[in-house]
Amino acid sequence: MKLPVAVILVNYRSTEETIQCVRSLRKCSPEPAEIIIVDNASTAHSADALRTGCPGVTLIECPRNLGFAGGNNLGIRHAMQKPGEYVLLLNNDTTVEPDAIGQLVDAATHERHTGVLGAKIRYYDTPGILWYAGGNVNPASGSVTHTGLGETDSGQFDHPREVDFVTGCCMLISRNVLESIGLLDETFFAYLEDVDFCLRARQAGFKIGYEPSAIIYHKVSRSTGWDSPSYLYFNLRNRLLLSRRHSSWPRSLLFFPCLCWYYLRQFSRLALRWRDTAGLRSAWYGLVDGLKDFTGENGSGRLALLPAANRRVTG
Repeated sequence: MKLPVAVILVNYRSTEETIQCVRSLRKCSPEPAEIIIVDNASTAHSADALRTGCPGVTLIECPRNLGFAGGNNLGIRHAMQKPGEYVLLLNNDTTVEPDAIGQLVDAATHERHTGVLGAKIRYYDTPGILWYAGGNVNPASGSVTHTGLGETDSGQFDHPREVDFVTGCCMLISRNVLESIGLLDETFFAYLEDVDFCLRARQAGFKIGYEPSAIIYHKVSRSTGWDSPSYLYFNLRNRLLLSRRHSSWPRSLLFFPCLCWYYLRQFSRLALRWRDTAGLRSAWYGLVDGLKDFTGENGSGRLALLPAANRRVTG
């Protein structure tokens, strides 16, 4: 018997990582009912490689990059045509413990009011170190943090609990939530669309939960403090979008000094410490577009204007 969940992976020029993720999903017991791969900006090469490396999956080929939000929404729409109770958004650069998805589904089933549920996430290259053990957000300042980030996992976060948000790296969503509030907001394109989704779910009366018995591993570098210009652009832009959409003006004004300090710190580090002119330009674009509430076509904003070599972004 298979679990009543469709797992959705968005692939963007990282076919081998996607194949490795699917192989770990195949070891789950019981297996998910369906594995859906959305190949963002699909090419004949990537599609053929995925068909060969991931037989039996549902492959959705998208000819252009819709970002993390748009790519996942394609998969969600497909999954919602079938009777499954849950969809699981999973980063393609992860691997899962064999019982992880079963633990998430069991926890969601027993706590009926929990509409969104997340796993404990460790670093793939240092599996004893935590990347996510719950999420905290202050909508007024757009501040988002991971509980336990960088800490050794010694069981200090082994209690299920409600959290502010679940990271889109591993997000189990019930059908009820999707039918109530809709899909991911594609105007975010990538980064913080998961936070926006969870805040909307909470406003609709659903609980957001963290389930530590479900463990996955994320292939993210612990040493990367500054990423590509595209990361800087979307992160800085979307922080302002998040604040505008989920906080009142009086409360936002209260945290205005914190917001100013955040942006001043980013620009100072880019200019003085890193001397990163491409990053500075991208951060400036992000700040201006965030203030103007400019999201562009499909939420991509000024992605096409960022340095081509560093434009690799799906979420």
